[in-house]
Amino acid sequence: MEDVINLETLQSEGRNTRSIDIDAVPTVELCRIINDEDKTVAGAVTDCLPTIAEAIDALAQRVQRGGRVVYVGAGTSGSRLGVLDASELPPTFSARPEQFVALIAGGDKALRHAQEGAEDDVEQAVLDMQGIGLNGQDALIGIAASGRTPYVLSCLRYAKSVDCRTVGVACSAPSALRKSGDVDFVVEAVTGAEVVTGSTRMKAGTATKMILNMLSTGIQIKLGKTFGNMMVDVKATNLKLKQRARNIIRELCPSQQHLLDQELDSLLVECGGSVKLAIAALRLQTSVPEARQRLDDVRGTLSRLRKEHEDVSLPAVEDPSGLKYVLCVDGGGSKCAAFVLASNGEVSSADAVGCNVTTTDANTAVASIETAIRGAVDACASLRGRTIKCIPFAKVWIGLAGFDRPQVAAEVIPRVQALFDGRTTAKLTVTNDLELLAASAGQSDGRDVCVLVAGTGSIAMAFKKGSERYEQVGRAGGWGPLLGDDGSGFDIGRQAIRLLLEAQDRGRWTAERGTPVNGVDTLSEAVLRHLGVSTKAGESRDIVGSLLLPSPNAVGDPKKRIADVARVVIQEQETSEIAAAILARSTKSLTDLVHQLTIASGIIPSDAALILTGGMMQDSVHLSRLTKQIAATGLRFGRTDVVLQPGLYGAQHLLSTLSSTGSADSI
Repeated sequence: MEDVINLETLQSEGRNTRSIDIDAVPTVELCRIINDEDKTVAGAVTDCLPTIAEAIDALAQRVQRGGRVVYVGAGTSGSRLGVLDASELPPTFSARPEQFVALIAGGDKALRHAQEGAEDDVEQAVLDMQGIGLNGQDALIGIAASGRTPYVLSCLRYAKSVDCRTVGVACSAPSALRKSGDVDFVVEAVTGAEVVTGSTRMKAGTATKMILNMLSTGIQIKLGKTFGNMMVDVKATNLKLKQRARNIIRELCPSQQHLLDQELDSLLVECGGSVKLAIAALRLQTSVPEARQRLDDVRGTLSRLRKEHEDVSLPAVEDPSGLKYVLCVDGGGSKCAAFVLASNGEVSSADAVGCNVTTTDANTAVASIETAIRGAVDACASLRGRTIKCIPFAKVWIGLAGFDRPQVAAEVIPRVQALFDGRTTAKLTVTNDLELLAASAGQSDGRDVCVLVAGTGSIAMAFKKGSERYEQVGRAGGWGPLLGDDGSGFDIGRQAIRLLLEAQDRGRWTAERGTPVNGVDTLSEAVLRHLGVSTKAGESRDIVGSLLLPSPNAVGDPKKRIADVARVVIQEQETSEIAAAILARSTKSLTDLVHQLTIASGIIPSDAALILTGGMMQDSVHLSRLTKQIAATGLRFGRTDVVLQPGLYGAQHLLSTLSSTGSADSI
């Protein structure tokens, strides 16, 4: 008798409530359902970025020393995607084919035709590893959407026994890959139930492709296969790639724009087809052999060559018309937003993952800041393609959530300073994100400032203008979800879910006596739909499981999922008395925070400005209710501003200080 495999615990095997009737809907609706589900994949991968980054650094070291990266898998999301990723690297980055090897359970014939039982053959897995001479210099990436494929687990076990670095990619959690103890870097992108139940070629396959792309591309970038975001190690094997090679050379060697295609082609022939070598020769204005030697001295990395030889670096952005740039970064817990403003009115921005320095390490936080800044720079037409160090920003202000303790500053500030050149570092300010708002709000009249934040969490801070900067003089709330966050999105979502759970408990109790199960007015179904829990009578409802466990229809951590329910409560406030009551309690909690803050700080409201910010301020009805309640308590501030984009607000403040002073002195 065959062993029974329990698939019920695998999120990828669950039934997706949003596609139950997909066979009966119009074709355009069918496409919309699939597309909507695919949109959730990026969020699942986002949660894995720190682990992926660690894996990239570890594997790049192995490849740099001559080791191989071996992909192993079975089925669509494993083997075929691994083979595809490995095969794309030689033409894209001139990677050595023997350094990126892909194996599939059942051998190459399994690429086109499934081989029965291949994914369960643990003995063949060992033979396959021995057959390629896997050794301690190599790294192994095991790919299994379920996280339990026996062939993959066996390959990883063998790899670990010969001291390989190992990476496991799964779309379920907690996976057998993690439990095995044989995997150094476990990447679990929980994509949830598929549109077609169990068809992991869909969301799980998409997530796997994204992760493998990120891993392999990141390794190549770390190895110097790009210059900025330009593909300087591309192998020009067809007409399209030959033209791309010419374009890259012209882009990175602007003084050589006059060269004809034939001249560039001749240079590429002399360089053995190496775009990178051609760029070095042109920018160094030297012979090909000399350029080759200087590239070899820096292990073939143009960016290192640029640093060591100033004549190879990109020109600094010094606008002859006197154009100046300011940069402001709002580093929150949910996202990190960077804004670049130019004195000619140009505005650009970009987001990255959250960087609260109390919930993540300094390296990860600064990596997120750098990603956001790079995105904003690339989105600015007059700066596109420049490196951060080559831009002489007139002023930079980085506001970070959690930047309150001296030990945090000691870890973060040097890392942030390293992103910029010396000219910009002198004009750099790093503070708590709320101080950024206070300084921006108080610039015109020097008022004291109270800042109330209601997003995923909640906090209020008071600031008075000091001799050099705004100084914090009071704080209320900000205790986190376990102890506080009253009035926040998390608090609102938690209240709604608790009422729903209480109603469900009562329903179960009365159902035993033949009484119908009742919900919580119109809010009940709306919340259930949002959580992906069935609203049909008679079907089981695992509300807690959908929140606290990585469920088939949910991605992200439980705190975010609970806070997201606040949006449903706001949407239902006009038709649901329960929703309206929850929001009324929220505004009272936030009003209490402001009241406590003014008492503790000694700030006189009529002489101060109140700044309201955070996701909960985006709904006009909820915002109006809050401002009215604050005024009803007798707290009448000199003025009240709503700031929905703190980074932009801060950048506008920085730009205005340039206009008013006519200089770029530090803040």
